[in-house]
Amino acid sequence: MSTTRRSLIIYAALMAYLVLDKIAIDLLGVHGVVAEQNELFAPSILAITTLGGGLAVWLGPRIELPALWDESVRARNRLLFPVLIGLGIGAVSLTMQVVTGLHELLAEAAHAPTVNIAFPGSLLFYSGGAIILEAFYRLILITLPVWLIANLILRKRGQSAVFWVVAVLASAHEPYEQASFLAGHTGLMVISGVTTFGTNVFEMWLLRRNGWLAPLSFRLGLYAVQHVVGSVLGL
Repeated sequence: MSTTRRSLIIYAALMAYLVLDKIAIDLLGVHGVVAEQNELFAPSILAITTLGGGLAVWLGPRIELPALWDESVRARNRLLFPVLIGLGIGAVSLTMQVVTGLHELLAEAAHAPTVNIAFPGSLLFYSGGAIILEAFYRLILITLPVWLIANLILRKRGQSAVFWVVAVLASAHEPYEQASFLAGHTGLMVISGVTTFGTNVFEMWLLRRNGWLAPLSFRLGLYAVQHVVGSVLGL
């Protein structure tokens, strides 16, 4: 089996999980803490994630990105280490929220009762949400533009440079989206923006070095502590 076909099968399995996750979320009546979160599982978003992300997975090797299960990448570098780093950063973040009372400030800034969706709905929402966000931030926003610029326009010249220019620009997307929730709280906005931007740049490095499953594993580990454990604690 070719590496591209294997990658597409893995991605299709993740998309199948998203469909089941969406059904479970609807049946159990799981809702985001802010209205904008509910749009994450809209049918149009799932369609874009499936089609756009699938195309990006197919194009990945053409811009020198490792396949989803590239045999040259060790499993510990693809899955284990990213998950552990995500768990560690999530633990530090959650501890800081508890010790400083930051979770209360974040909830107040977002005009929400809590920072996280209540458990056990958090398991469904944040696992599926991690897949959707990583497909958008790391596949659709990166692979398609880099392929168009480096392969078509520049005729396969400067792929690495183009990748990092696009990656740095794309890394600003998530902190920009989050800034609207913290309007009027300049200090929190700056701290959140800088840390989220830095996290995204790190995930771009994981993508470039170990393939898309590495940043996905990192975010799943991060969310497992930051959001799921946080929801168990009632934060």
